[in-house]
Amino acid sequence: MVRYVVPILLSLLLAACAAPPTREETACMARMQAHVSSLMPAFQALDYRFDVNLSLDENMYDPRGFRSSGNVLGDATAGGRIRLRPSALCRNDALARAVVAHEMSHVALRHVGMQGSGVVLSWEGPPPVEMEADRLAYKVLQKAGGDRRAIIYVRCWLDGCGETPPPRGLSKRGRQPSPSNQ
Repeated sequence: MVRYVVPILLSLLLAACAAPPTREETACMARMQAHVSSLMPAFQALDYRFDVNLSLDENMYDPRGFRSSGNVLGDATAGGRIRLRPSALCRNDALARAVVAHEMSHVALRHVGMQGSGVVLSWEGPPPVEMEADRLAYKVLQKAGGDRRAIIYVRCWLDGCGETPPPRGLSKRGRQPSPSNQ
């Protein structure tokens, strides 16, 4: 019996010691949830039905315990769990909307990643599942309306804003669309 009680007590103690979210984190989460709510009807109009479990996660540890690269703004599982990096998204609402649409697209398309596999692949361009998610996110953002800058971000991820596209990670790192594309 002690064998079961100790882990339960330890987990309760650790949960009690966790710091409550700050006012800024709470406000950011509310904005991210608002993006999910405003984008969901557009996904449904395109015959995609799914649930989303959204969380903010600055470190975005992979299943093996390694912190994701700083150029990762979010990730998603086919089951609907979406994690977003608040330091990059809470201060740029248009980028946040674009990333939320992109991650929701991974869920809608039921993409299954190889997160934490230890395998690093080199691509000539973005991986095909990323391009597929960007194309769906672009459609959804057009259908949903809202901040046009989010559409411009996704268009830039797809075609490089009419320039030589930067490396995939850099294109989502807050790269501002050129004025000619706004």
